[in-house]
Amino acid sequence: MMFSIIRTGIDASTRDLAVISNNIANASTNGFKRSEAQFEDMYQNHHNNSMEVAKGIGVKTIKPRQNFSQGSLQQTNGSLDLAIMGEGFFVLGNPVGRETPDAKLKFTRDGSFQLDRLGNLVNNEGLPLLGEGQKLINIPFAIAGGTIVNEDGTTTEAERSILTEISVKTDGKIEATYGLAFKTIVGKIELGDFVNEHGLQNIGNSKFEETKESGLPTFASPKEGTMGKIQPGFLETSNTDITDELV
Repeated sequence: MMFSIIRTGIDASTRDLAVISNNIANASTNGFKRSEAQFEDMYQNHHNNSMEVAKGIGVKTIKPRQNFSQGSLQQTNGSLDLAIMGEGFFVLGNPVGRETPDAKLKFTRDGSFQLDRLGNLVNNEGLPLLGEGQKLINIPFAIAGGTIVNEDGTTTEAERSILTEISVKTDGKIEATYGLAFKTIVGKIELGDFVNEHGLQNIGNSKFEETKESGLPTFASPKEGTMGKIQPGFLETSNTDITDELV
């Protein structure tokens, strides 16, 4: 009995070190949320009304608790580098072309995005960032020419215009500029949030999935209700404090 109790203590210490090591290893990972190892005491069961004090028989590890506190923001000036100031997660779908009806949505605070060759807004793994209605956000690389009415009432046929700039607003609206001056709204980012974010399942690479403990996600635009706002040109860094972890 004594050796089994000691072994549970060693296993718990090993688990604690593993969680701390993972936090330190991801100290520079965008959107990473540190974990805290958790443990529970184990006692002998009493099947009667005995007044005997329950004896401890060791410790067991339980699911690490995620710390979702805001990480610091690092300025990058990238037009598609986005950070959330406040509550909410970016919503990610399955890779384009491989969508399935029962696929789970992914949620992340890592706002490093770019355009794929089809003009879809995706993260570093190729997972698309979803907008209103959990739909793909597609930004055409060019638009066909149209008829422009001049100040004197005459018309001019515009040539095909190429995408020259992308600007994301704090409320999630995405404005694209074509040619020298033609601007248009091409999409709007929508955020997801949970009643109990600590119940989310960590699936790696700063991504999470819903569980029964987290509850179903609610979706809303940035700056709407309790949702945070988008900070373009910044990335949220890990909330790991190296000094605390080493101590």
